[in-house]
Amino acid sequence: MNMPVYFWAACGVLLALLAGAWWARAQHLKAQRRSMRAFYSLSEEIFAAASPSEIAEKLAAILPSITQATNVRLYLLNRRTKSIESVPTAADPEPTAASIEGEPEGLAAGAVKCFRNHVLVNIPDVRRNPLVNSGWKAGLPRSAMFVPLLAESDALGVIEAGSTRRLGYFTPDEQATIQHLAKQVAASMKLQAQKAVQEQLFRSEKLAATGQLISGVASDLRGPLDRIVELSASLAAESSPAIDRDLKQLAAEARRASEIVARLVSFARPGETAARPMDVNALAGSLLQFREPEWKALDLRVQNHLSPEPALLLGVQGQMEQVFLNLLVYAEQCASRAAAKTLEVTSSLMAGRVIFEIRFPGDASESASNDANLEVCRTIVQNHGGDLRVRDAHGSVSFDVDLPLAPQAESGTRRSASPGRVQTLLLVDPDLGAQRQLLGLLAARGHRVVPVRAEEAADLAHRSRFDAVVWAVRPGASKWSDFQESLGRAVPSFILVSDGYAAELAAELAERGGFLLGRPIQESELERVLEAVETRAGPRA
Repeated sequence: MNMPVYFWAACGVLLALLAGAWWARAQHLKAQRRSMRAFYSLSEEIFAAASPSEIAEKLAAILPSITQATNVRLYLLNRRTKSIESVPTAADPEPTAASIEGEPEGLAAGAVKCFRNHVLVNIPDVRRNPLVNSGWKAGLPRSAMFVPLLAESDALGVIEAGSTRRLGYFTPDEQATIQHLAKQVAASMKLQAQKAVQEQLFRSEKLAATGQLISGVASDLRGPLDRIVELSASLAAESSPAIDRDLKQLAAEARRASEIVARLVSFARPGETAARPMDVNALAGSLLQFREPEWKALDLRVQNHLSPEPALLLGVQGQMEQVFLNLLVYAEQCASRAAAKTLEVTSSLMAGRVIFEIRFPGDASESASNDANLEVCRTIVQNHGGDLRVRDAHGSVSFDVDLPLAPQAESGTRRSASPGRVQTLLLVDPDLGAQRQLLGLLAARGHRVVPVRAEEAADLAHRSRFDAVVWAVRPGASKWSDFQESLGRAVPSFILVSDGYAAELAAELAERGGFLLGRPIQESELERVLEAVETRAGPRA
């Protein structure tokens, strides 16, 4: 019996459909494998990247082949300007910035919301979404997604993925893919920061070795220079008027060279860490005299408005010399390139503090290029209980150094540092204003204080030796009780600073070997606690 023709036709159609489905499935699997290979390759390249620019280029080049995104942008946090800034790429060379404290317009609004709330923002239609509300613009994506870069709950930036081809949400698979890549980008950024710190430490070690070499050479030079000074002085007493002027000039230059060598030796010598009373007005004045010959050579006009009144600070003189010399040298370099070659140094005493102002021509954005040195200076000043600010003052830049004066006793005599040894204290206080007050109280007693964030305290306490942890209780901050037990194994004393004094809490802390300080802090109570800390740390010291 012959089968009908339509039966064979149906079989042929069915076979064609099966072959088409098999081919489509094979193509789909092939595309999936290609996408997965690109995804794994991108992950590896992110971790191997040496800079944010390289990461941004990789994301812009490869991510569109994995998702339906047609353009990708990487935003990173700039803590100094409190904004997120896009990393320029070959496809998007114009950098953009959006304040994280403001209310930006357009796509930047989505990036800021994502950064602030630490959540993914998925916008199906950017032209009609009330958050973005950007309307129609040429080249603007039709849909967009923003994913935060989070590393240990610390927000580092945002990845923006947009599509100019379609409306609608990015699929769950695409969201998961970009979120996974965002975690890897954040981890890579942390690694890059750690490498930068390691390189800085390596450079510091090389500088220390160079300093020791300079110290040896300078020490060898001091003898001949001093001898030149003596000989020129003796010859000047016996010489004729014709050569008297030259001998006096020789003696002046030899004394100048001897002073430079002496200062090189003091900078290269391992710094002392004991805090001592010093007159910072006199210190700044001596540095102005030290730099005066260089300023004359550069044709700089320097206005010295330092207060004649002594400003006694309890601190490390070598460190404060380093701060003022770094700031003066940087200011003179900027002023020498400006049309108005002027440099103004002012100091004033008020409300138990001394404020230095170094003003020179320029702008604050130019000063940002010297952030590394400024951060070193700022850290030293903060460890002395003060602060360093950079201000833009209408065509000029001002370095403001704000330092606390050494406290005085009621009798009017200057109080010295605590008679015991110098303690090393770990300070955890998210309130910067209160943190500076505690820094001032502790530094005024000659102690070394290391401010640190709560999440970093345990790691640092196990890697370095501290006599005590000073932990300030703040609403919404990390719970001190979660850290006390782990810190107690590494640090002998735990000092809790809270609003007011609670006898029950003090007794509970005492059972665990801790201490309680209530705000406002009484200096007599602080002295008692520090003495107990010193007694407990005595055997380890």
